[in-house]
Amino acid sequence: MKPRALEPSRHDNSTSVFRTVGIAEDEIWVLGRLVVESASDRLILARADLVVANANQLGLRVERSEPPPRHANITGWPEEKDKRISLAQQLAAKAELVIRPPAAKT
Repeated sequence: MKPRALEPSRHDNSTSVFRTVGIAEDEIWVLGRLVVESASDRLILARADLVVANANQLGLRVERSEPPPRHANITGWPEEKDKRISLAQQLAAKAELVIRPPAAKT
């Protein structure tokens, strides 16, 4: 898992995420395809699974931000770049990297 993928956007200093607790594995990939891929024309090859407690332990917050359904933002990032990078590295260390199965790529 590359920490850079978890760093906040320069636009609003938050990291866009989706809440996936309680939905099936194939539904997670469908959500990614419908929401993320359709908006960006980029194929999702993998995802990072985290729990809210991982962010909270680092002093960050996960806040609902719908629509789209199940969308949230990781907020509370510090202004200092080196501190943001450090937090992203710590989050990445706690993340589970899940590679997209070939059947989910269609």
